Formats: sequence, C-alpha cells, structure tokens
Amino acid sequence: MNKKFRPGEIVQESGIYRVTHDSHRLMHEATLLHGVRFPICKRCKHNVRFELRRPVSPTSIITGYHAILEDYPEPYPA
Repeated sequence: MNKKFRPGEIVQESGIYRVTHDSHRLMHEATLLHGVRFPICKRCKHNVRFELRRPVSPTSIITGYHAILEDYPEPYPA
C-alpha cells in the first residue's frame, strides 16, 4: 500500500497523485512537482489525501491550474 500524504507536507517526488477528498468529491488525479507543498482543498480543507500513482520527469510535465485545490498557505502550521 502506498503512503498517503497530507496538505502541507513537501512533495518528495514529481508525479501523478491520486487525490482523495473527505466526502464531497470523487477521487481524481493531479500532477504535483517535487519541492512544493501538498495543497489544501477549497471545500474539505485539510481532509484531503494524496497518493503517488506514478512518478514523472519534471521536464515532461505541463502544469495547469486545478480549481479544487489551492496552494498551501505559509507558514506551515505546527
């Protein structure tokens, strides 16, 4: 079983991640790049989890905006 990541943790490997929300939305996938924080969800906030489906090379990724997710607010809470 793959490790599940939480909002605010640092993405250790660029890749396609399965995104599982609390209960308001079906699972979907998102591309996340190494070194950024896993984002929060606009609706379920911190009740979203990420699971690496497959790693990808950062040079092969075309980034875009995912409306359901937003950047993790700084600073990282304790």
